[in-house]
Amino acid sequence: MGKIKLSACIRVLVCGLLCLWLVSAEVLAKNVTASMWPVSVARDGFSVEEAATVRQHFAPFKLATAGNQALYTYLNMAEFFPHHLVARQGGVRSLPLKPNADLMALQVSSALGEVSVESLLEDPRSRLQGLIVVHRGEIVLEHYPGMREEDSHLWWSVAKVPAGVLIEQLVDEGKLKLNVSVASYLPGFKKTAWARVTVGQVLNMCSGIDALDTPEGYANPDSGIGRLIYAEAILTRAGHEPLGHDQALRSMVLAQEPGSRYEYSSANTNILSLLIERVTGMRYSEVLQERIWSKIGAEGDALMGLTPEGRAIAHGMFSSRLRDLARFGLLFTPGGHNPAVIPASALKRLATYKNGQRAYLNAPLAVKKAQALLGAAPVAAPSQWDALFSDGDLFKSGYDGQALYVSPSREVVIAMYSTSREKSAYRLLRPIAEYFSD
Repeated sequence: MGKIKLSACIRVLVCGLLCLWLVSAEVLAKNVTASMWPVSVARDGFSVEEAATVRQHFAPFKLATAGNQALYTYLNMAEFFPHHLVARQGGVRSLPLKPNADLMALQVSSALGEVSVESLLEDPRSRLQGLIVVHRGEIVLEHYPGMREEDSHLWWSVAKVPAGVLIEQLVDEGKLKLNVSVASYLPGFKKTAWARVTVGQVLNMCSGIDALDTPEGYANPDSGIGRLIYAEAILTRAGHEPLGHDQALRSMVLAQEPGSRYEYSSANTNILSLLIERVTGMRYSEVLQERIWSKIGAEGDALMGLTPEGRAIAHGMFSSRLRDLARFGLLFTPGGHNPAVIPASALKRLATYKNGQRAYLNAPLAVKKAQALLGAAPVAAPSQWDALFSDGDLFKSGYDGQALYVSPSREVVIAMYSTSREKSAYRLLRPIAEYFSD
């Protein structure tokens, strides 16, 4: 009986500490808002004093407030986390400029009300740092209110899509099979919950693993997703000794039957990165460079963030120039498709989901959330994308307002960088794409 009471007390204590952390973060966010630098500071260049202030007071959990630390860090990730260079190679893919003034006048709904795209970009409250629209391979809109054109900005979860592309490549080559257990390729996971999960279920975010991405989960170092985030040192806590990256993944348990319902978890993406490394025998960043980055005509090198032990943080710590994010998106359009990067079989699989994906439609809260963000309800979320619409459009978001939107039928790619917890700016994505409807 004494043990039961002690266990209950520990649970109460943990819950109390978690609530205290969340309240502290909320209070900090309010205080940060009052003294927040406008994003134009990043465009104009941080002063020596501003950079020193961020470094002096750096704490990983402050990134969650999207304040001054995030504004600086998202453009200078290598100052705070170890990284691998992902080198560009070959010629630069030309993106001719053909500005379309009508796009700036488009009216969109946002937290600022019904405003034009131009007003949304220029209003400092939006926290938008960069927006580019490419139509049929030409730049029709490009604006940098909060960064410089040559800056590399953090993708956060937009980085999940390249992991999906690499898996699709390996499936097309017969090196992986979607209906085979993860543990068949990763022997160290044979006695874990992942042994019941297939590669395809991980790819499509329906693994059933108890590691849902939520603020509460991130904050709790003993939750499934918390163990991973602390293993990566994205969050740290004094006196807490985190598990290793692979150990954190192996410790996870099932929350539901694999394949039954879509549930967004960054753990799935990091499992994909381990599969990629296992099958290729190369480090994840090297595979990404060889199979994707060297083939898109990038104008700049990219950066791949690492855990303290050197594992790739594949689910989010990837940085590049805005134009190069758009170049990556072009791979999914007919005019920019490169079959050496996106296999025809992968595009065919995406097309099959336009009529609906069972596991995703079994997650009505996820569908409702996406509809609120984008103004339309998706029908699927395949291959690490957040949303696939019935018209074939694709969407992927990042933690603080980063985004990649691709409309293959309209030959439109939209890429966005931001440092904002408020995501209503996503409502401009579909109206811009639909402007180019025939």
